[in-house]
Amino acid sequence: MEYTLSLALVDYLPVAFTGLGLFYIVRMVAHVNASQGRVAAVGAVLTVAGGLAKATWKLIMALSRGGTDLVWLDNSLFILMTPGYTLLAYSVWQTMQQIRGRRTRHRWLPPTVLIAIVFVAAVSLALVQPDSPAWERVLLSVMVLATVVTGVLLIVFSFRQRLPLPAWLFILNLVGVFMLNGMARMPAQTIPLQWIEQSINAVAWLAFAYAAARVYAHARARFGVDAGGTAQPVAL
Repeated sequence: MEYTLSLALVDYLPVAFTGLGLFYIVRMVAHVNASQGRVAAVGAVLTVAGGLAKATWKLIMALSRGGTDLVWLDNSLFILMTPGYTLLAYSVWQTMQQIRGRRTRHRWLPPTVLIAIVFVAAVSLALVQPDSPAWERVLLSVMVLATVVTGVLLIVFSFRQRLPLPAWLFILNLVGVFMLNGMARMPAQTIPLQWIEQSINAVAWLAFAYAAARVYAHARARFGVDAGGTAQPVAL
């Protein structure tokens, strides 16, 4: 696949926007539940690391004119972002549960078990069918599902808290994710098509970053945490 230097450099923009948005999501989760904040932080680090690995792979490919293909960097996107988004989805879900006064579950066990099952399946497929992309598809499917779950939770929370702008921006982000997923399956990945993909990706994650900042500011002002660890509305 062909990449230009400018195209490779622009790929760092959505990574930066994603990192900024997840910074605010982690802070929001940690404000409500410190232990779940640690889960979210690990998920955010893995997710951003996966994005950085993919962007760096593109940069190396562009600089070497396709002569240096570090496959492990390319594969790191799925290997790191799948557990990353799984942890994020779980921590955001638990945060919403706590805000609504519902029972929360063990902070690490459920997502860890799910991640282990997914990786066992992916590794098994890689060993049985080494020339098949089946293992990647397993990780990609779980990653997209976790991304969608996280987005839907944030959309529902935003609407419930009467934050229409962040809600619609999170929706825009999800629309971008679905569009990119479909465009990535096109066999002819031309330079113009990749520029369209990069533009959609950057706009989608810029929208996410702004929405996340607004939601965090609202949660910090609206919710406190009592001695029992339960989120309580703050008198305004």
